[in-house]
Amino acid sequence: MTLLESRPPLRRRDLAGLRDAGACLLDTMQALQRRRRHVLSPLFADGLAPQQWAHYPAQDVSDTDTGYRYFYHSHPGPQAHREHGHFHLFARTPGRPTTFTHLVAVSMSPQGLPLRLFTTNRWVTDEHWQPAAVVRKLLRGFMLKAPSRLAALHRWLAALVRLFRPQIELLLTRRDARWQAACAARPNFFEDRRSAVLSQCRIDLSRQFAWLARRTPAPR
Repeated sequence: MTLLESRPPLRRRDLAGLRDAGACLLDTMQALQRRRRHVLSPLFADGLAPQQWAHYPAQDVSDTDTGYRYFYHSHPGPQAHREHGHFHLFARTPGRPTTFTHLVAVSMSPQGLPLRLFTTNRWVTDEHWQPAAVVRKLLRGFMLKAPSRLAALHRWLAALVRLFRPQIELLLTRRDARWQAACAARPNFFEDRRSAVLSQCRIDLSRQFAWLARRTPAPR
């Protein structure tokens, strides 16, 4: 059973939202391809590889109006041989305007394609931890409007989060199950450097579109 097949059936309006997100994502990628660019191009001049642990952009991206932020980086790890790097996406924590909650991380190929989604332990990003139910609500509005030079990347990230919302929500559920099970034996689990990634799954655009197509009613 795949990650998608293990969740309850989606409502028709949910499927319509996923299809709209997929169309926006493809439109953004095609517009970039016509200029011989992809979604990582605005972050890396002339196709340069990221320096390990450095943040791109250097000061991260934070939209004070929407309350969302992100950065891109790379570092050694089990997936480093096949991945260019990954985005860490955040939302301003409700009721705490100076702190941020980690939403999800998105691993990327050198060609600017998404490869994997994963969630992390609290210490990894020094986030203000929130339960899955809260993070799901924060995910629904993910969008950055500034700076304008990164507008295409921001549209792509927002569309990706919407398109893969079923997987992300399941990963958040599994993240919470992992830490709840571990805390009984490891009370300091949130700061335990032995546990970094709490849940993850591979993703593929073509497979996601095929999955959506199978759930699209045939025309009458």
